[in-house]
Amino acid sequence: MHLFIHIGDHKTGSTSIQAFLRRQSEALESAGIHVPEACTYAPDSGHHHLAFELLGDRRWDQRHGGLDALVAELRECRLPTAVISCEDLSLLVARPDSLKRLEATLRAEGHTLSWLMFLRRVDDYSESLYCELTRSGHRATLGYPGFALTFLFRGSYHNKFCDYSAFAREWRTHSTSPLHLYDYDQAMGDEGVLPRFLGAIGAPTSLVEGCRSPQVLNRRREQTTRHFRRLFRPLLMARFHRANQRLLQG
Repeated sequence: MHLFIHIGDHKTGSTSIQAFLRRQSEALESAGIHVPEACTYAPDSGHHHLAFELLGDRRWDQRHGGLDALVAELRECRLPTAVISCEDLSLLVARPDSLKRLEATLRAEGHTLSWLMFLRRVDDYSESLYCELTRSGHRATLGYPGFALTFLFRGSYHNKFCDYSAFAREWRTHSTSPLHLYDYDQAMGDEGVLPRFLGAIGAPTSLVEGCRSPQVLNRRREQTTRHFRRLFRPLLMARFHRANQRLLQG
């Protein structure tokens, strides 16, 4: 079986992808694509408990399953393809032993793997990620300026990367399976992230067309970052954007 493993990134439509996969699992099943139930906690959730277990996250609950449960479910499946989605799996870039364990375990079962990841323009990404972390209770030192400056100086913040070349280089150091990177903004300007994702996993044209709809970019100005936008957006773009685009364009 070939496994497509969608690893995010955060703030790139991952929740919508996961909800679609779970809600349309029967249609995907009929097309030869299995969406595992192991490691999920709700009818429309991603496979978050797989990441929680591998990351040693206190949110992991064995009742929802982990890697062993996923392996057992895949053993019972006779379809040629399966798809797994959890944006927290991207955090395994800082846990190479866990990344290697995941890959080695699945390969030992006879599966092949492809990692899929959407990446977003760094200025929008940094603001959206900061606001999401703030809503979750995280407080960066010095607020958004400290958050943005950490990205500017280090290229990453708590294992989230604005330097996409650094992420890809680190990931590929520890994984022998292909990592496919997609431009979130380009997809949003074209057919949409979900159709682009479904095309990448080989979903049938009818299913892709069924989810196609006009995409409207979120133009809401985040209240917590608006005062710093004029300063940090140009700096982030100058620091990362050109190199990131070269990476995404292959």
